[in-house]
Amino acid sequence: MKVLLREATINDLELILAWRSIPEVYKGLYQQAKENRPLTWDEHYSFWHNRHNWRQWIIQVNDNITTRDIGYINLGQLDNWNPEIAIVIGEVTLWGKGIGKQSLILAIDWLKEQGYEKVHTTILKNNERSIRLFESVDFKRTGEGREGEWTYEKNIG
Repeated sequence: MKVLLREATINDLELILAWRSIPEVYKGLYQQAKENRPLTWDEHYSFWHNRHNWRQWIIQVNDNITTRDIGYINLGQLDNWNPEIAIVIGEVTLWGKGIGKQSLILAIDWLKEQGYEKVHTTILKNNERSIRLFESVDFKRTGEGREGEWTYEKNIG
């Protein structure tokens, strides 16, 4: 399966909210896990429109027959020397297939091309799947973030 990234648009908001409404998915997202609930449409829409200096890509897979949307990657704090990266694979049947790793590599390559030398993320301490994913692309734990979170960083320059 080939992994592709395409720029997310406002037309993707409903699909992204659907992915973020799956309990297996949102238990790995800080605010939603803390409140143990999916986002409302208004919260989701506001998040999209109030972010600045960020990019969001839809993760697609192509199996030589079809190309379909299966998740997303956020790159935030792009006005910072050390931007933040986050990933969601919304199609849970594809977890563990290497798609997340390929997607992270594509996004990190883009950051490198833009001249960034580091990238960071925060991961809930109980999100072992995400920890394994980020460590598999050489992110190193650097400390603690918000309550219940680890911070990770990767040198890319």
